[in-house]
Amino acid sequence: MNEENKDLAPESEKTKKTREKLQKYLKTIDASITPQALKRKSLEIHRWIAKYASHRIVLKSKSISLFDENQHSVKLSQRISQIAQRLND
Repeated sequence: MNEENKDLAPESEKTKKTREKLQKYLKTIDASITPQALKRKSLEIHRWIAKYASHRIVLKSKSISLFDENQHSVKLSQRISQIAQRLND
């Protein structure tokens, strides 16, 4: 038994079976990831990008950032505002 697991209760049979089933499933997925499969998927992605290239918006003049460090919070929806109002009453 590992040091990490010494304080944990033993696994139930159902949990063991589920874990083993998941491990088997993950092994089959890992086996399907071959260099040929990766190359095939890469070609599919490149074809998809080329197909939809005409729909792209040119963003050379715009700056994009994923996070604005919470300088601009999102407005609350009406539903959430109503729930908050009920909680405050």
